[in-house]
Amino acid sequence: MEVWQKVFLKDADFIQSTHGKVGCVICHGGDSRIEDKETAHVGIVADPSEANCNTCHKDIAHVNDISLHTSLGGFISVLEARGGNLEEDSPLAEAFENHCQQCHTSCGQCHVSRPDELGGGFISGHEFRETPSMQYNCIACHGSRVGAEYLGENAGIPADVHWTKATMTCTKCHSQELHGSDQSVDTRYGNPVAVNCEDCHQDVWTNTAGNPQHEQHLGDLSCQVCHSLPYKNCYSCHVNIDQKGLPSRISDPSEMHFEIGYNALRSSENPYKYVVLRHPPVTASTFDYYGENLLPNFDAVPTWKYATPHNIQLKTPQNESCNSCHGNRDLFLTEDDVSPAESEANKDIIVPEIPAPRPGE
Repeated sequence: MEVWQKVFLKDADFIQSTHGKVGCVICHGGDSRIEDKETAHVGIVADPSEANCNTCHKDIAHVNDISLHTSLGGFISVLEARGGNLEEDSPLAEAFENHCQQCHTSCGQCHVSRPDELGGGFISGHEFRETPSMQYNCIACHGSRVGAEYLGENAGIPADVHWTKATMTCTKCHSQELHGSDQSVDTRYGNPVAVNCEDCHQDVWTNTAGNPQHEQHLGDLSCQVCHSLPYKNCYSCHVNIDQKGLPSRISDPSEMHFEIGYNALRSSENPYKYVVLRHPPVTASTFDYYGENLLPNFDAVPTWKYATPHNIQLKTPQNESCNSCHGNRDLFLTEDDVSPAESEANKDIIVPEIPAPRPGE
């Protein structure tokens, strides 16, 4: 074969694979009957997965179309709850397109290439991987917080026990939920097929003998309250367009904190009274570059969000004894921990009176 015939096909095995037998034009378009290169490539689609994967994978494509990875519904629901107007041609819609839309993924950006946000590029030639790469796909997008926690890349904080003891990759837990379900949801915690700790640790719920902390708190504390360590929190991000005309952002340095607060997403699926909270980098002025007061109802949603840090340990400072947590004001989100500008937004999750110390313990 000529060099140009082997573009992106360095592995001859691809020709014999299922996708290789389909033929290039079925996915990428163009006209394979034309010998002139330029003419043959008219209409070529570099990443055809947005529209063409559902030709063969209809069942998966159906649910993926409304998954949070594809729809970005988690971002949209929060912005709209804060009063944001995302109608076409609105200032906030322009900001969303410039600064948020890059988090959207296509089929190919999980199964063939790295995400566009990380520069794209094939992971291993044209090889299609049923299971996305933890390094090149999952952590490529979720690396700054979740990935760093899980792999122990935050100074002084050990890696998650699921990684150190079992080398579990992301898809060991997050497999079924990656494509979402047949229900449209506003947050990842509303996904009916999302993984829960008890899916693997059923014995914790069925056998509490000898563990008074489990016996007393299984129904009112999320697992992370007792089994997580400090995690990264970001407090301010302001977006703009730089001098080169490229979308950019200015953020304050992140900080490592551990905060327990009330559960704003309490439901039958998430019954816990207390959960771990993380601060994302949003402020009322995040989008001021595009216009004034683009989030007019900013206080409608807490700025400290329900979180499930990925630095799980069996033993943590807060579960050493009852009074490691009870009476320990440093562990709880109190009024003093919240900036005055965000006090109203977080009024329902701030803990006004922390649990009292246990006598004699």
